[in-house]
Amino acid sequence: MRNTLWVICRTGFGAILLVAVFFSFAFRNGEGKENQNAFGRPASKASPAIVVMELFTSQGCSSCPPADALLAEYAKGNDMRIMPLSFHVDYWDRLGWTDPFSNRMYSERQQWYSSHLPKGSVYTPQLIVNGRNEAIGSNRNTIGKLVQQELKAAAPGEIVIDEITVGKNMINFHYTTNVTTQDAVLNVALIQREATTQIKAGENEGVTLTNHNIVRSFITQPVSKEGTGIVNLPASFKASEYALVLYTQGRKDISITAAVKRELK
Repeated sequence: MRNTLWVICRTGFGAILLVAVFFSFAFRNGEGKENQNAFGRPASKASPAIVVMELFTSQGCSSCPPADALLAEYAKGNDMRIMPLSFHVDYWDRLGWTDPFSNRMYSERQQWYSSHLPKGSVYTPQLIVNGRNEAIGSNRNTIGKLVQQELKAAAPGEIVIDEITVGKNMINFHYTTNVTTQDAVLNVALIQREATTQIKAGENEGVTLTNHNIVRSFITQPVSKEGTGIVNLPASFKASEYALVLYTQGRKDISITAAVKRELK
């Protein structure tokens, strides 16, 4: 009887071991992928936090240099989670100095934000954080709190730039993302990391300004799980001075859901 019980116990243990080995093998070979996200991570694991800082500024605005300097601090911090962007609007150009980095498209983007944000304001320097919150671009305390607030929250999704090809007049890129909702769009910003300008007219006449992470080209396109895009290059382009930033955003709730930055070399 004792020998019979020992055989049964040994057989039961072997069965349990075989089941454990089977499930281990299944998950290593792709079974159970329903518990993984598009990047092969467990679905329950949150994406890293990201902070996209969009500063609407102008070289013709006397209130903007302090905001430009604060944005530069974040740009020089080299925190890969934080992506400061400097959008130079064009509505100051008529007041004596034409900002060489200004673009009507950036003024229109700021107007688009005003129709969605609670205050509905358009001014310079205006900083918008992750599409959801805005503050005066030189308000260090408020901006610091907003940035830290966003860093504590996991991003809803992720995006990866798989390939970048720099041509004579344009950049081609390929990306993958797990943000594929119908409400989402992909924003693509080509940024110049730093440029210094001597201002010869307008409110900042006689001042030498250094701007950082200047948006030189910007496009918005539909987003898909895997896709490509083309960005036109500005005059006097040098790859070593530029980076490419991709970020997804909702059309209705305007929240930024994923972002990535790649240096060009």
